[in-house]
Amino acid sequence: MWRSLSGNLRGVILVAAAALVLTIETAILRGLAGEASVAVITFARSFAQLIFGALLVASLGGGLAAAWPKRPGLQIVRGAASLVSWALYYWSFRVLGFAVATTLNFTTALFVAALAGTVMRERVGWARWTATVVGFAGVLLVARPDAAGSALGVAAGLGSAMFGVVIVFSNRALGLADRTETTMLWVGIVTTLGTVGPALAEGAWPSAPTAAWLALAAALGVLGLWLILEGFRVGEASALAPVPYLRLVFAVPIGWVAFAELPDGWTFAGMALIAASAAVLALAESRRPVAAR
Repeated sequence: MWRSLSGNLRGVILVAAAALVLTIETAILRGLAGEASVAVITFARSFAQLIFGALLVASLGGGLAAAWPKRPGLQIVRGAASLVSWALYYWSFRVLGFAVATTLNFTTALFVAALAGTVMRERVGWARWTATVVGFAGVLLVARPDAAGSALGVAAGLGSAMFGVVIVFSNRALGLADRTETTMLWVGIVTTLGTVGPALAEGAWPSAPTAAWLALAAALGVLGLWLILEGFRVGEASALAPVPYLRLVFAVPIGWVAFAELPDGWTFAGMALIAASAAVLALAESRRPVAAR
């Protein structure tokens, strides 16, 4: 029955499942805020990435040749950007509402659109600029002075998204040189090396139950990543571009049930503007000619 479905429908199902899985992952990590530090959480996520990347590269065959990148310097930059982005992302969930922190993560698309003309020498038309301005208006609504949360939390969320821009631009350059599997491995290598020291410096490892929850969250993060990769492998990017934004649909009820958080009307309006504009930009990006990427 699964194989009888169209590639796009299978892709939508897989990416929608990834959105739910990744939302549950962050909910678990939010629940562990009092039990595990951001350093330990980021290390757990990094180590899971390392194992997943190693398995992907091993599946290619070819031994170390498949693991060694053609652009190691850029791989290190890309991995370092992931490390900082993850740490800021996990920290933002400690001080912001669950749905708000999830929404701010999607502002990466806004920053990419705003910087594409300068950094990548791309033509940014009026439609992309309009969507970007609308999205940042949504950020102002979410981050208004009387909103719940903290200015530092919003800054962390936006900072995570900004480092996400580095990831997007480096992915474009690496896509012309290295296989996705190789990049996945090197993200794991760089982030694990960058987090093992701070995690050890904590001096006290989590209890067994907390470690089990951390392992589950890390496994869900890896599963979510695999679902996304597989979804975009079988489906067209233009058809799947808006699907990851289902995370916002999942984040509101999960935040309400698990943490008794429900955004107010203005915050909902800001979230809607960010989600809509980012989805439009993602859809426009997915439809650009491959040669232009």
